[in-house]
Amino acid sequence: MLNQELFSDEILPIAIFLIMMGIGTGLRWENFTAIFRYPKSIFVGLGGQMIYLPIVAFILAAFIPIDPVYKVGLVILAACPGGSASNLITYILNAKVALSVSLTALNSILILFTIPLFVGLGQAIFMSQFQPIELPFWPTVGDISMTVILPVAIGVMLNHLFHNFMDKIQSVLKYVMVTILLVVFIGVFLASEDGESVSLFSQPWVLLAAFILNLAAFFGGVFIANFFDLSSKEKVTIGIEVGLQNSALAIFVGASLLGSQEMALVAVMYSLFSFFTTALYAYFSLYWIRWKGIASRFKGPRI
Repeated sequence: MLNQELFSDEILPIAIFLIMMGIGTGLRWENFTAIFRYPKSIFVGLGGQMIYLPIVAFILAAFIPIDPVYKVGLVILAACPGGSASNLITYILNAKVALSVSLTALNSILILFTIPLFVGLGQAIFMSQFQPIELPFWPTVGDISMTVILPVAIGVMLNHLFHNFMDKIQSVLKYVMVTILLVVFIGVFLASEDGESVSLFSQPWVLLAAFILNLAAFFGGVFIANFFDLSSKEKVTIGIEVGLQNSALAIFVGASLLGSQEMALVAVMYSLFSFFTTALYAYFSLYWIRWKGIASRFKGPRI
């Protein structure tokens, strides 16, 4: 059996570092300066993650017949925006990677304040109790620096110094990073195995709530981006960022900070399918957008 502490403390951080560095090798500094020079897409993405997504979670929790503890678990999940997994999907599909990475870095700071707020509100509404939680500021900033900012910066620097070589190996890197991610998925299951496997259908209503959250978050993000007239790639990128949650963080909040395995179960079940469903939504959305663009060019004048 894989040692859980070894995996979570050593193997997982290295895997995330390598994935983010690989993503950085496909970027230039100009990609980030362009994003922050015209930051509308940043504000739209953060609005989708920090406002729209929690609202969807509270509505779902109010109407889907699940136990109150699972309702709070759903709110916890919605309060934890996507991390490196959403960056990887964006990179694989050749969407707006700089926007994805920028949103990950920014929302990782904002959740220091929004997670305690939304989780406390969820407890008050659905469980009539309040157990305050606090995310440590400097350790969280350190984690962001080591798992997002530093590896991406190294990747961008490598692209700057060896651009021709990095450009040639981008297609190979995508397969390498997907392989690393699959190893991480397998490691998660092996490291967390304690004699009781998590069944996808052990709580069907919880599974349905998690699935609807994933579906509504992605397409809601795309709709919001479309409303603000963003580009096709920006729409799909924001859909990915709003649609895919950081289930590992949600599990940590539920199980470790609040001491509730039931709250964490929502994120555990969500993690079993969400990466793949979000990737499929994004792939077909890009395909549909491109098809519409091509079809519109061949439309004749109206009579």
